[in-house]
Amino acid sequence: MAAAGLPASAAAQAKHGSSPAAAPETTWVLPTDQAALEGDPEADAVIDQLVRADQMTVANQVFHVWTRNDQPVPAAAPPVLRDFLQRNVVLSVEEQAAVDRVAHGETIKLLQSNMEALTVTEAFGGLFAALADPLLAKSVWYAKYDLVMDIGRRFSRTMNTLWDMTGHNGWDPSGNAPVTLVKLRLVHAAARHMGLAHGWDRVRNGMPISQRLEVEELMYVGAYNVQLAAKYGFHPTRRQIDELMTMVRVGGRLLGIEDKYNPQTIEQANQVLTDAAANHRASSDEGIKLAHNMLDWMDRKIFPGAGAIGASMVRMMDTHVADVLEIRTNPPLDASIATLAPYLYRPAYEVQQKFPLLAQTHAQMFKIASQMVAWYAVDFRDYDLQMPTG
Repeated sequence: MAAAGLPASAAAQAKHGSSPAAAPETTWVLPTDQAALEGDPEADAVIDQLVRADQMTVANQVFHVWTRNDQPVPAAAPPVLRDFLQRNVVLSVEEQAAVDRVAHGETIKLLQSNMEALTVTEAFGGLFAALADPLLAKSVWYAKYDLVMDIGRRFSRTMNTLWDMTGHNGWDPSGNAPVTLVKLRLVHAAARHMGLAHGWDRVRNGMPISQRLEVEELMYVGAYNVQLAAKYGFHPTRRQIDELMTMVRVGGRLLGIEDKYNPQTIEQANQVLTDAAANHRASSDEGIKLAHNMLDWMDRKIFPGAGAIGASMVRMMDTHVADVLEIRTNPPLDASIATLAPYLYRPAYEVQQKFPLLAQTHAQMFKIASQMVAWYAVDFRDYDLQMPTG
């Protein structure tokens, strides 16, 4: 598949009405040791200037009111912020054509008709797998903000970002996919600044939210979920997978991932996931605490006992991730979840006929999935993506 992303200079040309020539396809490089040392110099410089000028609060106020692709950057934005947002939110001609194809292709319809399945897959798959990477978990922990004790906020923001990309009009002028992703790029830069300012050991751990970690986390809301969804009998076609990778790649460019590290195909994406599982997965205090905070949050937010079902869902998705995060086994519940999960979205009477003794567990699983989607739709659809400031 041809590379979809263009550097910011090409995007800037598109903004001013010219049609840049198609960029040559970049030779892809697996983001490993070198990428772990690299941040996002352009975004990091913006955050440094905002911090020095004591303008982070103003910047967050701009974020609060700037939410649509066709909306100009508010006049109140500090000049360095306005310049960054105006230059980076615009899609190149090639990128716009790519997302238009996806918006009218098969993948969006497939994703939108399976939102509950995708919610559960991301919540108990990608989000927990990210916490099993010590440096990803440490990056979240060092950012502090509201993400440590109330990890549910991170879930809401992850899902909103994913669904802004896959909504029926997210890439249209009335949508908000590019706006959300460019804002998230600066949130990551602000979190990097927080880590470096509060004791992050750069010699030992490289850069917080480095290029390697950015790519890995993007794959956890893309290719990883394609792998896990097979456990639900959810098998996208090759065309659908290619369309999804096109959209994910454009999203990666908007997030500030360097072109050479931004996967172009599902095979490259799977290489990132294989490398992460083999070389970057280990227990950490931060990852374990964040994972258990998430399960505790489920008990508070959904109903007592939902965290136990969630723990079994994590184990079903990836046993190794569950072990790394010290999520205890619960043999009866684990077996029930593993048996029923592929039937989660089938009519209840089918489950009752085939597994009468497990009907209640199935009902509880479906309740969790439904409440997650309802909670997203009611409580967090207008979520406020803000940068950490202290």
